[in-house]
Amino acid sequence: MSEESAPKIGELVIAQIAKVMQFGAYCRLPEYNNMEVFLPIKEVSSGWIKNIREFIHEGQNIVGKVTIYDKEKKTIDISLKKVTPKETKNKIGEYNLEKRLGALLQQAIKNAGLSSSKESIAKELRIELGTYVNLFKQANSDTDTFENLKIPKRLKDEIKSIIKENIKEKNRNVSYAVTMMTYNTESGASEIRSILSSAEKAGVDISYISAPKYRFIAEGKDYNEAEAKIKKAVEIASSKLKKGVFKYEKEKLKKEKEDIFAQI
Repeated sequence: MSEESAPKIGELVIAQIAKVMQFGAYCRLPEYNNMEVFLPIKEVSSGWIKNIREFIHEGQNIVGKVTIYDKEKKTIDISLKKVTPKETKNKIGEYNLEKRLGALLQQAIKNAGLSSSKESIAKELRIELGTYVNLFKQANSDTDTFENLKIPKRLKDEIKSIIKENIKEKNRNVSYAVTMMTYNTESGASEIRSILSSAEKAGVDISYISAPKYRFIAEGKDYNEAEAKIKKAVEIASSKLKKGVFKYEKEKLKKEKEDIFAQI
């Protein structure tokens, strides 16, 4: 192995476990042309290990930290126990983003009619910019570095086109659970319907949860805009409820999938 194509001491790497043995496991590094590295059993877990297969197995992908690089023996050891949960999450996110951007580059090459040269182009771009993340970052900012790349103009145009297609305006949603109950025994249902209809005019979507609860959802370019719509709807509803109970509480929304180009 050459020093240029090998990970550095302390570097985090994606490792695919190829063979588990009694005293450790041999792994491959997909980011380094499937280079083979070794994970010693003592670096699998900080606790005592009776059966290594209770912790790792063949085919598993892990995040490891390079601990030993023996240039003479040409061997690399990694550690699993020295990697924190946060480091694991961040590394997996970086790795997946790099793969997704690599696939987009291949699409751009195909669209530009340069498929026969895709390997040499991809290699050249990685030499010049290091990662696909950096390539798309430079292209998205239209930097001189990107414009000076020695690749056909039609490929540059395709890369910019793909970025434009994938960038989406990100709206933010907020949700509130509203408890609304009237003491009006004669026409309470009509009163509630009228209140909800008026509240919707503030730009919120209202749905029924279960009596006497309703869900108010608002969308905006940012959270402040969305919250302002909720505030207006709540003011309308509470002011129109003559006698009764009115309470509201913010709900947690499932995290939206991050736009790919919002990450670079």
